[in-house]
Amino acid sequence: MEKYEEFMGPNNCGYDGAEFVIVPIPFEGNVSWKGGASKGPAAIIRASYELEYYDYEIMFDLNRIKRYTLKSIKYDEIKRTVKRIFDSSKFPVCIGGDHSISIPILQNLPEDVSILHVDAHLDMRSSYLGNASSHACAMYEASKNHNVVHVGVRSGCEEDISNAKKFGNKIFKVRELKNIIENLGEDVYITFDVDAFDPSIMPATGTPEPGGITWDEANYLMETVCRKKNVVGADFVELSPQSGMHFCDSTVAKMIARCMAYSMQG
Repeated sequence: MEKYEEFMGPNNCGYDGAEFVIVPIPFEGNVSWKGGASKGPAAIIRASYELEYYDYEIMFDLNRIKRYTLKSIKYDEIKRTVKRIFDSSKFPVCIGGDHSISIPILQNLPEDVSILHVDAHLDMRSSYLGNASSHACAMYEASKNHNVVHVGVRSGCEEDISNAKKFGNKIFKVRELKNIIENLGEDVYITFDVDAFDPSIMPATGTPEPGGITWDEANYLMETVCRKKNVVGADFVELSPQSGMHFCDSTVAKMIARCMAYSMQG
């Protein structure tokens, strides 16, 4: 039986030769509603095997992406693993898992790196249900030291909104692309929660919100940011695979491939 352990098939180079390092993080210890996010990395990697190597729409050979997939890591290994990748001048692509995995990832970023946060939720609570590491707090600590731009938000409590204002974060709709680009610095890290998508195309997530963004909107946002800015890394989180809905797994896999391709084309 074939094992599906590396993104888009067997690694096409060793770690030293890779430009992109894929990091599966099957962790869901900080969710607040439906579980299943720990199964996200395996489902996305499995779906990635079905991607065409030549992306017809963007006329790009995905085999050009020098990629290396690590073995799955635990939550307490995230910070040092991602630090090693950054220190090696490589682009980390972290696959979650719930959104709390972004908290230790973002601790590795220099303060001049902006964060593009694509999500249905602001995730700006200082603590939720007594847990400061909840996925509802994913952007709080990073906002103390970084320029943060939120896109796709349809949900936020008063504390979320107050904290976002306190730190000077910007909140835009996905169609406000000019404002998004103008408010990001030259170096950008992207954290992409799949519940940013409308539930009609992404029902496989733990905290869905109606009124989300479409594939075309997300793709254009990714393309524009990756071409106009120096994207240094990304994470994709909160897929909770559902039986009979493998199109959700494939959607996230393709968005990850597009992120890497656009970063190379930029």
